[in-house]
Amino acid sequence: MSATEPAPLPGTAGQPRIWAVGGGKGGVGKSFIAANLGLALGKQGKRVVLVDLDLGSANLHTCLGMSGSGRTLSDYLTGEISDINDLVSKTEVDHIGMISGAADNLQIANLKHFQKAKLLRNLKNINADYVILDLGAGTGFNTLDFFVQADRGLISVTPDPTSIENTYRFLKCVFMRKLHSAPPETKMLMNKVLTQRQQDGEKTRSLAAFLSIMDGLHPEYAPELRDSLASLQLHLIVNQVLEPRDTELGHAMQMTCNKYFASEVDYLGYLHHDKLVLQSLRQRNPFITAYPQSRNAVHMEHMASSLISLDEN
Repeated sequence: MSATEPAPLPGTAGQPRIWAVGGGKGGVGKSFIAANLGLALGKQGKRVVLVDLDLGSANLHTCLGMSGSGRTLSDYLTGEISDINDLVSKTEVDHIGMISGAADNLQIANLKHFQKAKLLRNLKNINADYVILDLGAGTGFNTLDFFVQADRGLISVTPDPTSIENTYRFLKCVFMRKLHSAPPETKMLMNKVLTQRQQDGEKTRSLAAFLSIMDGLHPEYAPELRDSLASLQLHLIVNQVLEPRDTELGHAMQMTCNKYFASEVDYLGYLHHDKLVLQSLRQRNPFITAYPQSRNAVHMEHMASSLISLDEN
């Protein structure tokens, strides 16, 4: 890591900002986005630690041109290493470190509750300006909890129908998991309303519809639920764009999320399908480092700058 440590970010009291990269299915470029977004931050002088939380199927190190590390999350979760910062491996890029999951045993794919709580609690203790979590695909509770607890959640989606469908499912689960963190009294009330509607044979077709029902039945609780959902800072990235019309997917999904989830989701930008991505992986050379003038590298740096501006303003 850099010997010169930048000043802490405003409002973080010296703690890192945590960004999580997730998505509804595999193969949509989450690790590629996490790695290269981290590299883009590093180019702007930010200290970054990338954490491979694709439990049981870690490959972030490949996107960084590394072969893995002798120290992994397993060493921390089993107590062999007590300080999470001792897991951070240096990369060949200034300001960038990585916590590897590459050599983990099978048990790490199914974290116990206390292990997840330990990680969630200590991610803020990592010595960096930004910590980027590369999450696994799908809607398991471990993935959702890391995503929901992050300061910002980035969702990678590709223009194919299966990815779009799974992304909506992922977003629905994210919002529902966020509501799960409501106080016990509020959760009990929500369950009571849903149970009563089921008994009456009435369907609740969307999260937006449910919030409207809560507005009518229990207006004293509805603002709390809406504020909880609004606290999620979510950003869509459309990856592997082939045609100009594919770039409009983000705007369409924005409107759909507003309609069905009653929540704002930012369209951060898009990345093109590019054969150079595979070439950089084969070369064991991070994409932005190998092809800094490519349009995807430029887009990545623009996304990083946009997110930094949001964090610092």
